[in-house]
Amino acid sequence: MLSSHRKRRLCTAGDVCDQGSGLYSEKRNIQLSESVYVSAQKIISFSVLTLNPVETLASEVERGTDMKKKTLTIAAAALMLAVSGCSESKTETESSDARFTPGTYTAEADGFGGTVSVSITAGENSIENAEIIGKDETESVGQAAFETLTQQLIDAQSADIDGVSGATFTSNAVKEAAQKAISQAEGTAEETASGTLTPGTYTAVKEGFQHGEVTVSVTVDETSIKDVSVTSITDHPVTVIRTPVEQIPAAIVENQSYNVDAVTGATLTSNAIKNAVKDCLEQAGGSEAFSKAPEHSAKTEKEAVETDVLVIGGGGSGMISAIEASIGDAADEKSGLKVTLIEKAGFLGGNTNVSGGVRYLYTDETGKYDEAWVEQSLQSEKETLSPYMELDFNEPLMRNEIQLMPHTNELLDDLGVVSVDAWGYLAFASNDDHKEPKWDGSYLTYVLAPYLDESDIDVRLNTKAYELLVNEDGEVTGAKVEDPEGTYEIHARKTILACGGFPYNHELIEKYAPEFTDGIVFAAGTNTGDGIQMAEQLGAEIIGDKMFGHLGADAIEGARPDYSLTFYYGYNSAMYVNMEGKRFVNEDKNSYVIYHDLLKEPGQTGWGIIDGNNKDASVLEESQSQYVHKADTVAELAEEIGVPADALQETIDNYNAMVNAGEDTDFHTAIDRMDVIDEGPYYAFILKPITFSSLVSVKVDGNGHVLKEDGEAIPNLFAAGDMVLGGNITSYYFDARGVGTAMYSGDLTGRTAKQELLSDAE
Repeated sequence: MLSSHRKRRLCTAGDVCDQGSGLYSEKRNIQLSESVYVSAQKIISFSVLTLNPVETLASEVERGTDMKKKTLTIAAAALMLAVSGCSESKTETESSDARFTPGTYTAEADGFGGTVSVSITAGENSIENAEIIGKDETESVGQAAFETLTQQLIDAQSADIDGVSGATFTSNAVKEAAQKAISQAEGTAEETASGTLTPGTYTAVKEGFQHGEVTVSVTVDETSIKDVSVTSITDHPVTVIRTPVEQIPAAIVENQSYNVDAVTGATLTSNAIKNAVKDCLEQAGGSEAFSKAPEHSAKTEKEAVETDVLVIGGGGSGMISAIEASIGDAADEKSGLKVTLIEKAGFLGGNTNVSGGVRYLYTDETGKYDEAWVEQSLQSEKETLSPYMELDFNEPLMRNEIQLMPHTNELLDDLGVVSVDAWGYLAFASNDDHKEPKWDGSYLTYVLAPYLDESDIDVRLNTKAYELLVNEDGEVTGAKVEDPEGTYEIHARKTILACGGFPYNHELIEKYAPEFTDGIVFAAGTNTGDGIQMAEQLGAEIIGDKMFGHLGADAIEGARPDYSLTFYYGYNSAMYVNMEGKRFVNEDKNSYVIYHDLLKEPGQTGWGIIDGNNKDASVLEESQSQYVHKADTVAELAEEIGVPADALQETIDNYNAMVNAGEDTDFHTAIDRMDVIDEGPYYAFILKPITFSSLVSVKVDGNGHVLKEDGEAIPNLFAAGDMVLGGNITSYYFDARGVGTAMYSGDLTGRTAKQELLSDAE
């Protein structure tokens, strides 16, 4: 049952939020690397996710995956004023009351990506200097916060600091490590635990990505870790979680340390396992002896790899593209081409893992699927998307995707992907019952990943492309790549960029979509714009100027907390207000467009307001979400959510008057969507702008060849998925076009590359 009074002070724009408060104004981006599941419970880890254990509300908005060592040191100058007649020399007794034993003290704590070290230099009564090192924290978020956090430590003269909004994990690690260092300086630190353990088996439970729980069992003898196993995990599905579940326990036993590397793209699940092991070791008598991070051997330059088709990016579009290039006329036949698929995460799926898993579909009742049907479907698609398109449609691309649509869906069916009708679209069905739509794109990767494992496609995980290879004729001939062991080249006759967008690359957002810098990212954490940058280096034309997103709660909950996804697709009759208690939008608008509007509001925060008579009141009443509030009066509700009570009451009165008059003269919302709000209890649910990906793309022709600004194709280079959605197909996101474009453009580019190579062979 919903608590009646969950009071929190809400941060307003510009506030520094206290820990435990400010839940609504902080920008939180999470590496959704774990995929987003649409099941009411989770959406961020679509691979592992049921979106898996959500790292509590205070999850971190760590962006990007490229991490470099960064050390920031700020020294606070001590100002000594000698005032004649007013100061006396310190007596020996006074000196004995010094707070610290002067010196430099260092301690560590677990951050978002790895270990964070804090060193403080103490005088007798002050912290004179602080230094933070965390080479594994996200460069654009965690490491970017070091300077501010260092100054906060010096200003506060303690570890009781505010932290940095959007870098919660890093902030908490700095506070924990700083407190340990300060305790050392004060002489109050506990004795370091020895390596002696009490033999036995211990169990601990930690929260993963999206409120999921990870249960770990650890067996130890007196001096070593003998076994680590994940005995239970509610993260879902296996596409993401299976990698950390398989790799992290084995790495901990091998290295005799819980401080091993997280699986790229599954940081939260990895950290949940590591922290659970640390907890078990503490139960056994001490974890310090097992905290040293294992050393890594130097990377080397490796031999080049030869292939026919190189697909860069193992999300939905890359997976289907690689499969199409490798098969013959049917899924059980082979094209004879060597296909290599690389993915920089430790698992496949990309943003499809964190999607709703719904793709658009045009059908032909006659079953002919002829040119007349293609043309009719194209015109229908253009009519549907025209309100959301500011550029010229890429009609050749759209036409070819529609023409290939029956083949793509038949291929998915042959591969074992079961789909069901979902409001006129196709959704991936549960692999359990194959009947109901699960609103979860990870079910696609759940089926395709094992197929890829068993195929002759060369799948290389933890492998990042950072530069395209070009010969003297300007033809793309592959890419330079990097994996944990070293760097090497992959030589390819055709290269397909399926690298996703750049929701985690703040610099690219500022460059191409500057109005969207404040969105809360809820996407695969590997989406940092690698493909856009590599194509741009070759002179590719970049089009579009927006990000796409939805209404939601935060970077962990994504668009769907526990009270039904329909709220965030606009299927509610709530009145939307901003933090000033005023309406700001036509509530009937597409929720993807309201996302744009919300970014312009104070604190990028809004609230949906209903009363006890509303049809959705029972849903909110049963909600356990911290983003749902209930009160007996409007004034109490306003206090709960941090908006001016007078303004909210005035807005409700005006809203009710328009409902009774039968017309919304302020924002022109359809009157049949509006309900009077006049009888308690009253409810509010939060609205935040959740960014899924970018709508900035490379310009392509009808077959997915990447084009230069002069309209010429870059030889042997293709693009698919989120890299072609924006500007080619739509300027604002529209339902089912993300996964739909991934499937259809991925299949198109794989098919075109295959046909060109086979044609050359003839």
